This record gives sequence, C-alpha cells and structure tokens, in this order.
Amino acid sequence: MLVGVERGQDDHPHGTQPRVGDVRPLSRSDAVAERDFTFRRGGAEHHGMTLWTVNGMPFSADGVVAEPALGTVELWPLRAQNVPHPIHIHLAPFQVPGAAHGWKDTVDLGNGDQAEVLMRFEGYRGKYVLHCHNLEHEDMMMMANFVVR
Repeated sequence: MLVGVERGQDDHPHGTQPRVGDVRPLSRSDAVAERDFTFRRGGAEHHGMTLWTVNGMPFSADGVVAEPALGTVELWPLRAQNVPHPIHIHLAPFQVPGAAHGWKDTVDLGNGDQAEVLMRFEGYRGKYVLHCHNLEHEDMMMMANFVVR
C-alpha cells in the first residue's frame, strides 16, 4: 500500500501553531466545601496485620468519605504520612494550586508532604474511588469511596 501526503494551503499563517485550549485555573474561592484526607500506615488492623488507611480507616465497599454535589468545586487537602504516597483520584480531574496549570489525576506526595487539590465534579453522578497508587498500599486497603450526588 502506498500513501501519499501533500502539503496544502498553510492554515496557520506566519508559522504559528494552534494552541491547546487554555485551562481556566480553579480558585479556592470557587470551593463550596473542604475535606481533609490523610494517607498513612496504621489506624486499623486485620488478622494482626497493620493496614494502610485513609483518615485512619481501611477501605470498605459500603463506606463513603465524601458526597460532593454535581457541578460544584471542592478543596481537598491531601497528606502523606509514614512514607511517600502517590494519590490517584478516579474520574475526577483536579488542579493543584500553585503547580503547573492543567488537569491532573495523580499527585505524588513525599513523606510528610501535603497538597491541596481543587476539583470540579462534572459529568456524572455516582460512586468514585481515591487511593494510593503504590500497589502494596492499595492492596492493603488504602482507598476510599466518594459519591457525587
């Protein structure tokens, strides 16, 4: 198979390139609620093993740690204790104030670090999960559900 490519008329005069859509930074003043989350080892045990927890609680399929309303913005301070934790939030892109602009789904926290994330809950109602993306921590219950209402 032979594919030919021909250069057509210059759609972008003077060599300018199209820009990716600008991202409007969210502001703390946009937030209607603030919810704190601490990720650490301890606070719960199972069969003599210390579990990795969110706010001192291991994962429960029925548990819900937050119920943001669809269309709202919330500020979530995330804290890592004991060791580093890369925190991943499913299907709820966020911005980190003061960091590079753009939408993120994971923030890497060193031991003792904190990051504030601003999220606009758009698109769909339902149950979502946040968790440490370190597989050992995730497997040892370091995750939590939240429900967008």
